[in-house]
Amino acid sequence: MDTSPARRSTIFPGLQSWWWVTVAASIFATTAAAGMVAKSFGPVSPELGLDIALSHGRNSALTGLSEAIHYGLGPVGAVTLVLVICLYLLGVRRNPVQAVAFGSVVAAGWLASSAVKALVGRSRPPGDVTASLVVETGHNSFPSGHTAFAVSLVLAAVLVLARSKGQRLAALVAGSLFAAVVAFSRLYLGVHYLSDVVGSVFISTAAVLAWLPVWNTLIAPRIGRVQLIRKFDRTATDRTRR
Repeated sequence: MDTSPARRSTIFPGLQSWWWVTVAASIFATTAAAGMVAKSFGPVSPELGLDIALSHGRNSALTGLSEAIHYGLGPVGAVTLVLVICLYLLGVRRNPVQAVAFGSVVAAGWLASSAVKALVGRSRPPGDVTASLVVETGHNSFPSGHTAFAVSLVLAAVLVLARSKGQRLAALVAGSLFAAVVAFSRLYLGVHYLSDVVGSVFISTAAVLAWLPVWNTLIAPRIGRVQLIRKFDRTATDRTRR
């Protein structure tokens, strides 16, 4: 078995071809174009009907869950969560490469959504019509940042943290449920259209697909040689002792 630093630093070896960047660019461009089309309908989009329907008969349990997701996965909460996971990987598991890889995958998918928000500039659903439960204004509806973060977090768990097929399948199933709940909460609160949350899945996935060849080809062969990384790397220390 190849235990070289480059091999151990690689994220999902099957996704290191530069052709994935072309695939990712196609997905990214198509989704951004779809966002522009959705924007052309204006605030009173055909999608608004779903938001209105969800605003009828709200209950305290779903409202509490949705509001917890809104604040918990906001910018501060999301960054804190990623930092805690990375610090655990660095300090407890002593795997700095995994910590950097995990953080970079989440950042790639999440930041891509911010870029598309600025590019598309879609208005939020009218809060008075959807009876929105939180205040969200501005031209930053497409895609959903909360959903993009959730998708990016799931992809990082599947690609970086999970090591076996069984672990990846479990992480994918649980993660998909988590991302779906986050996406639903954005509609339930009345602050996003359906295409916003669907678009987040494609944008974040495309960004991660584009990032993996960069990591695997340019970063993985070099990061294991960095002395600061080797200092905290338990696996490198164990090999040295042998």
